[in-house]
Amino acid sequence: MSIVGPSVIALTGRPPQDLSLLYIGTASYDLSESRHKQTYEFIKMGVSVKSLDVANQHVDRHELEEAVNEADIILVSGGNTLYAVDRWEHLGLSDLLRESALRGTVIAGGSAGAICWFEGGHSDSMDPKTHRSFKLNKYANKSDDSTESFHVEAGRLNSSFVAECTNFKETEANPKKMQLTRKVSLDTFMESDVDSEKEMEDESSANDWEYIRVEGLGIFPGIICPHHDCIQSNGVLRSTDFKSMMKRHPYEIGIGIDNFAALEFDGSNFRVLSIEDEVGKVPEVWIYFLDDDGTVHSKICPRAGKVADLLQMLKDPAKHLLPDKRVDVCRKKNPQLQSRI
Repeated sequence: MSIVGPSVIALTGRPPQDLSLLYIGTASYDLSESRHKQTYEFIKMGVSVKSLDVANQHVDRHELEEAVNEADIILVSGGNTLYAVDRWEHLGLSDLLRESALRGTVIAGGSAGAICWFEGGHSDSMDPKTHRSFKLNKYANKSDDSTESFHVEAGRLNSSFVAECTNFKETEANPKKMQLTRKVSLDTFMESDVDSEKEMEDESSANDWEYIRVEGLGIFPGIICPHHDCIQSNGVLRSTDFKSMMKRHPYEIGIGIDNFAALEFDGSNFRVLSIEDEVGKVPEVWIYFLDDDGTVHSKICPRAGKVADLLQMLKDPAKHLLPDKRVDVCRKKNPQLQSRI
């Protein structure tokens, strides 16, 4: 049994049959296989699921508002974080998602869907195999048999970030955030369409990419690193690269989430959830910070505690949230769909 679905539903305080979930698959370019994987478990439990597809088509403002406002849960897919957040900004969906969080809607996601709710994230958006043209071409070439097989495996969400947050003790200067009541479920699920070893060898040049800090919606402070204990196609352990990223962004708190680990916020409290792997290892959630000398430190997040002790609001985000100069290069390599607005 996944730890994600039941935790998300529990945060609503209502039975699944009474809930409406809105799935937003922009980061995975609205591909149906990702949608089936991420929503299968909720459908099985009786939740009503709708999809808002904006990656490859324009959607009018009133349609966006209707979809978001009717949702009890908003679930965001994994995939390319930079493309997704840029697309939402272009369509005006970002503000609707922020407003929904402030109303207390359960907001949820995996990998890119974990990053998007925070100020920023340790992202693989530079990986060409996460780009729109590659994903859509690959999906178009899949056989019906492979798609059907994927559906059988649907619903296996490996790890999550689940939260409900009322306010932070540093938010006195922002009355809107003082009234904040929001519930979040985020997961660090690794997409299952990783290429075979042969494909990786044949396309070794495509694996020469770097992790970048991408901006999220800014609902929560800090930089999220999903798949914290994983090595992806560039051969770099994410936790190692995350330390370097923290040096470049010294004012922000960093949170690393191992695969099969989860962090749950419930009001002013949090707890860590995890699924022990086959060799008995217990995945963790990690906290990263810099000392006065600029040295990066990391420690295992306590299994439970206060949200205000974990997350830190910046007093002057405009001054201290430092952009990653490589983001513009990434945008050019994975350009937005040209559509009317």
